[in-house]
Amino acid sequence: MSVLRLGSLSTYLSDQLVVGFTTGSSVHVFTSQVKRVLGLDIPSFSGLFNIVYTYIEIFKRIAETNIASLVISLICIVLLVLSKQFLDDKFKKFARTPVPMELLLVISGTSLSYVFNFGAKYDLEIVGEIPTGLPAPRLPPIDIWSAVVGDAFAVAIVAFTVNLSLGKIFAKKHNYEVHSNQELFASGIVNAVTSCFSGFISSASLSRSLVQEGAGCKTQITSLVSCSILLFVLLFLGPLFEYLPNCVLAAIILVALKGMFLQYKKLLNLFRHSKTDFAIWVVTWASTVFLDVTYGLGIGVGFSLLTIIWRTNHPQVAVMGRLDDTDIYKDISIYQPVFELPCIKIVRFEASLYFANAEYFRNMLYAVSEVTPTKLKRVRRHMEKKLEKKEGIKCKNGSQQSLESQNSCNSKESASSVQSLELQNPLGLTNFDPSIDLSGFRNDGLEMEETLGSEEVVNMPVSVTDTDLKFMIIDCSMFSYVDITGVQTLAQIIKEYDEVDIMVILVSCRHNVRAMLQQSGFYKTLSADRLFLTVHDAVLYAVQSTSEKYLLKSASAPNILGHF
Repeated sequence: MSVLRLGSLSTYLSDQLVVGFTTGSSVHVFTSQVKRVLGLDIPSFSGLFNIVYTYIEIFKRIAETNIASLVISLICIVLLVLSKQFLDDKFKKFARTPVPMELLLVISGTSLSYVFNFGAKYDLEIVGEIPTGLPAPRLPPIDIWSAVVGDAFAVAIVAFTVNLSLGKIFAKKHNYEVHSNQELFASGIVNAVTSCFSGFISSASLSRSLVQEGAGCKTQITSLVSCSILLFVLLFLGPLFEYLPNCVLAAIILVALKGMFLQYKKLLNLFRHSKTDFAIWVVTWASTVFLDVTYGLGIGVGFSLLTIIWRTNHPQVAVMGRLDDTDIYKDISIYQPVFELPCIKIVRFEASLYFANAEYFRNMLYAVSEVTPTKLKRVRRHMEKKLEKKEGIKCKNGSQQSLESQNSCNSKESASSVQSLELQNPLGLTNFDPSIDLSGFRNDGLEMEETLGSEEVVNMPVSVTDTDLKFMIIDCSMFSYVDITGVQTLAQIIKEYDEVDIMVILVSCRHNVRAMLQQSGFYKTLSADRLFLTVHDAVLYAVQSTSEKYLLKSASAPNILGHF
């Protein structure tokens, strides 16, 4: 996997997933030591809900607790806590290392157990016989490879994830970097060598790592010294540790888990800042604790990916407004004071546009514009038919002709009425606000010379078959990429809105997005003048186009367009 550079997949292990997974794993470590602290002989459970079955068995047999084991464990825990909280800081004044309380407890526990025969006298569980020497190296049997290859991949992934998760936690705490492919390569070499000595799968140990960190260890020299001592014990000193009570080791591990359990204090703060990250943490932790470590990892990664998919499928859609007297456009729900321009809707889709969210994108445009083209066309056709039936006259241009054109076919009187209304309301709005000053818009450094006066504006009543919206400007600055489905959706949206006399404009398209539009044949059916560099450029074009369309062409009419 290292050769294939699969370590890069670790980027999908978010900090919340890693912390939730390791904290959940620490619960399993804690549970495995509780029975040793209580001196209970409880069988080990595996698979789903193994931790639940373990605690059920513990509470069933709680009356059988070995008092001597419990007392020794409590004494060791108290000494360790006092050492960590009070003695270490004072001892650092005289030495760079903290008080080696763990080592002192192991030596004293082994000595007292040997002298007073704790194993026989108090029925304490001790380490027992430690075989000396190492097995002779030999290659693993090839004939079983086909039977274990599937499980081997699963174990390798879990072991690597545990290694990397612990590495990230300590790296973040002590300010250094962890390289995933390097860790994967090192793990592969170690397991390849140990397989020749009938060894177990090598992986980082949460309990031992925490014990070493608590003892003040900081470099790889720690592992070298530990391995050397362990090798020396296996070869020569193994019998000396046969009398070490297991409850002493359990107490050392429980105290070392303190740092992991302190992670729970950060949950409330995480919930306040990001409920999605909080959910990732809780789901990963709960599945690791109550199901199993293997299932917890898979469920955590899967849930984390689902949150990413959900957020890209349902991104925020911002309606933009102009900051007064500037060419800056911001989300109207966040920034104040900003205002929307009449007959123009500016929308920003805050994600890439691809097959998974294309339908959502189209539906959100319908929602924010309050115009569904298909429904509007259906209503118009219905109203046209009613009008034709009422007047008994059919217009020659068919159902796509506008309502104003049909009225002009009915009588000269209605035609002059519509013309009069258009001249009084150049922008064609239902509620045109003459107080909005568009003089702040600029193009090539030239200002608008004149604006509409209130005496030229009337409130024009519009039937249910019309809409104030004339331009839909889509800010594409958040599109990191667009696939074929996204391009087709854009083309369909533009076509649908064109049919109801609403022009769709795309702005701030990145180079790769424009290249995709070119390659997919977008410009063969739709003109490239739909694209503008900035939102402000598109707004200027929309204002100018609207004004020219409805401008009263007479000597007495004010020049509202002027020069930009």
